[in-house]
Amino acid sequence: MVCLTVYDSLKETAQFITMCYKITIQNSGECFFVEPGESILNAARRQDVALPYGCDNGICGACIYKIIEGRVEYPDGQPFALLDQDLKAGKGLCCVGYPGSDMLIELEYPNVDFEPWA
Repeated sequence: MVCLTVYDSLKETAQFITMCYKITIQNSGECFFVEPGESILNAARRQDVALPYGCDNGICGACIYKIIEGRVEYPDGQPFALLDQDLKAGKGLCCVGYPGSDMLIELEYPNVDFEPWA
């Protein structure tokens, strides 16, 4: 998938064509695009797609989901809240996960509004 993003900088306005990945939420049918270097959760928030989350750093597990198709990467290593059994069951965390392909996911807690921790 190719995303066209327009950046407005102090030096000049430039257009960058970047490779990005499409995330589709099976529970709702919603989809959004993740740009390179962006977590799944940050991309969803940027595009006003509501995903459950709590700590925003891989500790609480509120943003857990099942990977139906695609793959996710964790540049900083396996998150604390993602247990080995979760990995084996094909689950991931939105807050610290970066897609490695287009993905189809199923939210573990759809339509739940977790209050982010302060």
